[in-house]
Amino acid sequence: MPKIRVEELWVGACVSEALPGVQVVQHDDGSRPSMYDLDLLRDGEPFAAMEVTAAADAESIELWNLVNGSGDRWVDSSLLGGWMITVDPKSRANRLKNELPGILRKIEANVEGPERHAAIESLTALGVVSANQSDTNFPGSIYVTLQRHPERMGGPVPLNGNGLVNWLNRWIREPGQQHNLEKLRVALLGERHLFVLLPGFTTAPFDASDVLMRENGPLPEVAPALPEGLSDVWLMSTWSTGDLFHFGVDGWSRSEKVFNVQSE
Repeated sequence: MPKIRVEELWVGACVSEALPGVQVVQHDDGSRPSMYDLDLLRDGEPFAAMEVTAAADAESIELWNLVNGSGDRWVDSSLLGGWMITVDPKSRANRLKNELPGILRKIEANVEGPERHAAIESLTALGVVSANQSDTNFPGSIYVTLQRHPERMGGPVPLNGNGLVNWLNRWIREPGQQHNLEKLRVALLGERHLFVLLPGFTTAPFDASDVLMRENGPLPEVAPALPEGLSDVWLMSTWSTGDLFHFGVDGWSRSEKVFNVQSE
């Protein structure tokens, strides 16, 4: 049996806390293709199927992990440093790592003139959207951030969670989610649950993600239009703040996240 994913362990702990008396166990044992992820058990008997997915900006996550994933500060001793670089998520990480320090070196060495202009053009070709230098306590430092779609970055603070529902109704019908829904549709259990994680780099707009990240974020006031065969939906941000939202037969409810998760 394949090892259960870390995020599935976390999901299972949070769902068990939200539904007292319910045990969450691994269903996808790799014995056949297209198995849903988790079984929900009550008194030892499975009553619900659960599939875990994420509304993730895959390009941004991949680039961020490649450039910043080590957790170490990027320092090039040949630079003065203090560089804050914003890049397009489609930028190639290896090329960025290899070429960026040399280009910044040329910019530092040339206050003006054709060489500086050529270096700035090279930055654009690398996918750099903006480059700013300021004083720093860490000589040679380079800090890379990713350009985000404006609607994902911020906006008016939502007074209710209806923006989350509006987004969910669209997102859940996108082609990328159909395989998850199909896994649940063929499950021979009375309830079928989809659990949606919203990571830091999410495809959801601010009015959807904010209510899941904010302390005591407001619940939606409207029901989602769930596709046929889906009985419940769960939504949770991967940030440490915010609550777990659940929509089921009794409407919307919330519960606290669990962070003390026992590994199997």
